[in-house]
Amino acid sequence: MRGPDELERPARPAAVSVVARPSRNRLADLAVSTPGWAAILVLFAASRMLSTTWLALVYPLIVRAQPANAIRGNDHGFLTFLTSWDGQYYEDISLHGYPSVLPTDALGHVMQNNWAFLPAFPFTIRMLTASTGLPFRIGAPLIATIAGLVAAYLLHALVRERAGGTAALWAVFFFCLGPLSFLLEVGYAESMFLALVFGALLAMQRRRYLPLTLLSVVAAFTRPGELAIPLTLGVVALVRYVRDRGSFPVRERLTVIGTGLVTAAAGVAWPVIASHATGRPNAYLDTEMSWWVNFIGRVHFVPLSPWFLTAARWVGVGGVLLVIAMAVAYGVWLSRRSTRELGLVTVVFAAAYALYVFAVSIPMASTPRLLMPLAPLTGSPELVARPWARWIMVSGALVGQPVLIAVLWLMGPP
Repeated sequence: MRGPDELERPARPAAVSVVARPSRNRLADLAVSTPGWAAILVLFAASRMLSTTWLALVYPLIVRAQPANAIRGNDHGFLTFLTSWDGQYYEDISLHGYPSVLPTDALGHVMQNNWAFLPAFPFTIRMLTASTGLPFRIGAPLIATIAGLVAAYLLHALVRERAGGTAALWAVFFFCLGPLSFLLEVGYAESMFLALVFGALLAMQRRRYLPLTLLSVVAAFTRPGELAIPLTLGVVALVRYVRDRGSFPVRERLTVIGTGLVTAAAGVAWPVIASHATGRPNAYLDTEMSWWVNFIGRVHFVPLSPWFLTAARWVGVGGVLLVIAMAVAYGVWLSRRSTRELGLVTVVFAAAYALYVFAVSIPMASTPRLLMPLAPLTGSPELVARPWARWIMVSGALVGQPVLIAVLWLMGPP
């Protein structure tokens, strides 16, 4: 009898070759000789110390370089610095909730407001504050850091089950030390969303539908993008049905359908809630698009068009061709055997989530942050088996983080 994962598990020559030559790969030695949880804890702790150091070195420049709208109020302490930009919206939600009337300008256009940010993260801080008295500027980085550690552990488990321990540890390494890894300890919802997404994908991979449903529903109220999970579930279920419907009993099919319907409903619930609470049909969409004005002006939202509109506005026809080339290259990369070794769930999610980002967002400074859920792809066995590729990624991570902290966190919102 075939095991529950056999249908989507290809051979792993790249991962095996990495482990077979531990003398040429010190991280492979660590993966073999150290318990997974301990190695993850060491990597995460070291990465947080490095990110905190970079943030502390940049912090003295706050008065001269950070715009006034980055932080509300006059308390510019280091902890307040860690909860600037989007963090101030989360703090306002934690303290005051959401407005029943949307703010508008003189022409009646909706202005930036709290409805663009989902409630799971700030309400978690609210509960922490109510139970312990910790203010938001302490609670938010604390919850974000704990969630980041959980995300690292779940990422390791997700990749390890398909590509092996060495590939999984490299994925965690790049995740914890990547250019945007400082977001794992600031007052943003990224850590919480990543933990929920990686947990949901791991549950899907193991065919545990109740935790998959619970994690996905919470993710839907943490950050936009949860709709990629039910889409992934649908594709994975269809592939399984076509390949070997005998291993897919009717009862499980009905469970998958129910899980898909519940998680899809959760993914579209927030715009409905915003419309009901404010009495404005497109409250959430209008709020989100208020951030687009400075980039592409006021336009009507059409799915799959934002990247083309932005490229055409700033670069012209060449930009549109570049967007098409990037989409094709990404598709080719996902179809490579080395990428497929990460498993059907990971590869389909990488396609579904990238499609979501492409369909509903515009390319801007926050785009790299939006792509953080694609972290499992950095565990590609072929990638981690090539020393030159590893060195490029390690160098990019170590050099890129202080640069992005200075450019994005200090001078503009990531």
